[in-house]
Amino acid sequence: MSAALRPLRPRHLVIVALALALACQASVAAAEDLGPPIGSLFACERPGVTPPRCTSVGDSPRHYVAFDGSLTEPLRVALHDTMVEDYGPTDLVMIEQAAPNGLTDVIAFSADYGENGAAGWVYCPRTSPQGANPDGDRWCRAQELHFNLNPRYAIYLGDDASRAYVACHELGHTVGLRHWGNPPESAGPVAATCMNADTPDGPTELHPDDVARINAYAYLRRPSPRHVRLDAPVEGTLLRHPFGDGVEALEVEHVPSLAAMVTGSDVVVVGRVTAIAAGRTFGNADPLHYAAVNVEVESIVAGSLRPTDGTALTLEVPLFGGVGELREMRAALPTRGLFFLRNKGTSAAAAGLSSAQQRGEASFYRLMTFDAAILDRAGRAAVGEARGYLAALSGIGFSEAVAIVHDAGP
Repeated sequence: MSAALRPLRPRHLVIVALALALACQASVAAAEDLGPPIGSLFACERPGVTPPRCTSVGDSPRHYVAFDGSLTEPLRVALHDTMVEDYGPTDLVMIEQAAPNGLTDVIAFSADYGENGAAGWVYCPRTSPQGANPDGDRWCRAQELHFNLNPRYAIYLGDDASRAYVACHELGHTVGLRHWGNPPESAGPVAATCMNADTPDGPTELHPDDVARINAYAYLRRPSPRHVRLDAPVEGTLLRHPFGDGVEALEVEHVPSLAAMVTGSDVVVVGRVTAIAAGRTFGNADPLHYAAVNVEVESIVAGSLRPTDGTALTLEVPLFGGVGELREMRAALPTRGLFFLRNKGTSAAAAGLSSAQQRGEASFYRLMTFDAAILDRAGRAAVGEARGYLAALSGIGFSEAVAIVHDAGP
């Protein structure tokens, strides 16, 4: 299938009405040149950056999307419809595939990948054909698009409109569209676009500026493409989240201020990472592996640990690029820092999981958001590229940063 694709299910009438209302303002909004430019975003293996927040572009206007057998039927419908209704009107030619081949730009999967803080993500595996186009942007084939069916993220995937938003959003990352601003969490304007970041039940369509940027971009590769790994892994860093060669994730936590980050965490600790081991695995098709990170707690800044935790806890970190990234993480040891943590048992209870499931999950923690850590680098605070209020702490004394976080709590 290609340009002849047709929607499998009509959108809700309220969404159509919203689209009509927004169309009346399109000419004004488009003239403002809103949103970030299209293209790959930074190097994907940047030291001290959590998460990498990089995107890839296609290598031609023909965008092949393979639907893996793991996709649920509702997600098949959502992804098909966004290819037709949102990206069909652009100059791209969207081509749906039943199985990947050498032309495939994107492979879409769905599974319960566990609680990792993301309802969906896209990344360019290190083994995928990739290179740089004449504009200097990364092109990548066989990008992987994942929808997380973990019940904690049902708000993002539980109804037609939510799935339409997530499908439009993640597919946009595969052609180089980046997150629009979601102040105060990130800079930039807010507008009606599915590329808004971290917005459950967000807009289900592209903004006219998104369409204009796609149509103006030259999707091509250099005349002699080679398999090029553009960014070598950076060892000795822990803030560089191990997301393979680039992940753009739809995070689920809304933390617009430092106070919200502190109060939203179950516990905020200062501790030392002493060991990293292979952890649990979730999903059957292209499974997601986790690292089990042992954190020896030195002090509690806010909140409280479970009585059974003692002086150590297990922090689970998703290995989007596979278990091979354990070696790179271990190269950073030992590492000391401040960590904003969510207990997985707490969120399991909020999601209505069974008592047995809650007890099983309660032994594990995750970072509140992918950038929810402040590392101690020779007595100075290091946060990498993080949301504004965390980035403001970078470079000050680590003890001073801890005190600021403490004072931001209740």
